[in-house]
Formats: sequence, C-alpha cells, structure tokens
Amino acid sequence: MELQNIYKWFSSKLPRIFIMLIVVGLGICSVYIFVIYRVESAITLNLLGKSDKESKFNLSLVPSLGFQSNSSLDYVPDAKWNEYMGLNVTGKLNLLVREKASMKDPRLIDLIRKYYIEPPAEKPYALKNSITLDYSCGQSSYIDRFLNSKDNGFFVEAGTWLGEYASKSLFFEKSRGWSGLLIEPNPENFLQLKKLNRKAFHIRACLSTHPFPVLLKLNSASDMSRIIERREDEEWVQEHNFENKPYYEVPCFPLYSIMLAMNRSSIDYFGLDVEGNELLVLQTIPFNDLDIKSLSAECLNRNDSGRENAVAVRTYLESRGFICNGVIGPSRTHGCFAEDLVFLKKDLASKELKCELVKSPFSFWDNKM
Repeated sequence: MELQNIYKWFSSKLPRIFIMLIVVGLGICSVYIFVIYRVESAITLNLLGKSDKESKFNLSLVPSLGFQSNSSLDYVPDAKWNEYMGLNVTGKLNLLVREKASMKDPRLIDLIRKYYIEPPAEKPYALKNSITLDYSCGQSSYIDRFLNSKDNGFFVEAGTWLGEYASKSLFFEKSRGWSGLLIEPNPENFLQLKKLNRKAFHIRACLSTHPFPVLLKLNSASDMSRIIERREDEEWVQEHNFENKPYYEVPCFPLYSIMLAMNRSSIDYFGLDVEGNELLVLQTIPFNDLDIKSLSAECLNRNDSGRENAVAVRTYLESRGFICNGVIGPSRTHGCFAEDLVFLKKDLASKELKCELVKSPFSFWDNKM
C-alpha cells in the first residue's frame, strides 16, 4: 500500500520533474556554449590581447573615416554589413578572406582598425641601448639627409624584427619626433618588440602580396621570418634549413588598407624588409592614392642572391616616379649582411642621383665583406 502511494505521488510529480530537468539542461548547455565562445575569442585575440567588444586602439587618435559615406571606399550593401557585424573576430576575418575583399572594403578597414592595430606605448622606453643615434644599418641617417632632417613625420617599417637592433625607424621616432607604424608578423618577435615601449603603432600581421586580405603560414626564423605562399618560399626554407622552425598562421593585409584604417594618405619613409616579397608588396600599392616620399627595400643578402629581385624592384619603382639614390650595406662592423636599395620621389630629388654603394655619416661601412 505504501509503495502504491509513493508511485502515485511520483507519477503526479513526474511532469514537473521532467520540465525542471529540461530547464537545468538548457541552462548547462547555454553556459557551456558561452564559455566555449569566450575561449575561442580569447585564443583568436591573444595575439593582441583585445576583447571582442572593445579595441585597444584609441579611436580618438584617428579621425572617423565615415565608412559608408567616404567616397574613397567601396560601397557594401547593408546585408553584407549585417552579416559581418554578426560575427566574432575570427568569423569577420575568415569572411573577408573568403570573399577576397577589396583593399578599400570598409569592413576590412573596420576589422584592422578595431582589432589589429595596437596604440603607442605610454610607458618610458625600455631599450637595451638608449644612447645610440642611428640603430639602423645606415638607412635612417642617409634618408634623413634627403628629407632635410624633417621633424614630426610618419614612417612605416614592415619587418620590424625586435624593434631596436637594426631598426630603420627608431632614429626618426627618437631623434625627429616622428609617429609611425611597426609591422611584425612573427609572434615571438612581436612580444619582444612590445617590451621596448616604442612610441609607434604596432600591428602583428604581414603585408599582403595581393590587393585583398589572406591568411598564410609564417616560418618563424627570427630575423628571417618568411611567409610561405609560393613554391619558391618552400624552397627558400629548405635551402636555409629552417624546416624545423615553428610555423604560425598569420593575417596579411594590403598596406593601403592599413593606412586607410589609420586615416593616413602619406608616408614620409617606408622601410620594407619582407624576405623576397618586396616587389609583390609594392605592386599592391596605389601610389596615386598613397603618397610615399622615400623608401628602402631589402633586396640583396649575404650570399649575393636576390639580384633579379633588386633589378625588378628598381625597374618597377622607377616606373612609379621614384629614383634609386643609393644602396646601403653590407657592413661587417655593424653586423649587417644585406643591402637595401634606397628610393626617393623624383619631385624631392634636387639633382640626378646614382644608385651605388653609399656610406652613412653615423655608421662605418666596409666596402668589402
């Protein structure tokens, strides 16, 4: 009789218990999904330490672009904007990569600006050598002469490495009060770069060799990190015995897209060192829209390879209104084993210049290795 009463009581309560179990189950699933989403977002944004909702980039530092109303940008239908806005950062990037979004796509500019650009450090410099004047292999002081020791300019250094030794931009930042952007895709190098408290914007990405964003593998060979995209890149890794170096997947953005994200239309000095992809990167730049006054491009290494690349880079830039006005390096004394071609816009050159090995007033070059 007692068992029968218990059975009746349990039967009357069963629907309520069943509903409670469903509610508890749904609650547990919701918490699980939320935690997984946050972990995914944290992993995705770990490279810059940014939340999905808030950017570390102080937007007040850059005037609003007015994306949809800006005539220099592409028009994006509301449906595509809504799709983009409904995704997390990983989803946003993957969407734009799949679409091969134009370098002037306002969604791409929004992505770079909010989630990939780091602001300048507010803390004092933490340099290993604070008294050096020119940290570069001569590029900075040489170009400084042709820019008439200009103050308060703007630089972009692609392939920043560790940000101090052999830096092509630190001279302008410290001695001339310039602002600028440091581009370094290698996560190991980027962490070291951040510790220096440079007074320039940072971005942990590579420059795309296409007029659209891509996701590519990076062989992290310290100062010779290289994007792996073509067969010759794989051959380069094998030639240098870098197969055992870690590989990372990194986002690559067109330079012009990054400049649009920073609302910049001019660069006083562009230092380009992307281990063999210099020409391909340069070919993505709309020089009519982005005014670059001077630049240096690393083209030759210690093994005397890359001369075809150097000739191609020079030919292309001269067709775009530049004059090759010098070759910097190499120098055993300064520990530099590569040569940079230095270019100046024709309208800034006061006389005909020769594209030959030059010496910097602040570095001591050996004529022979």
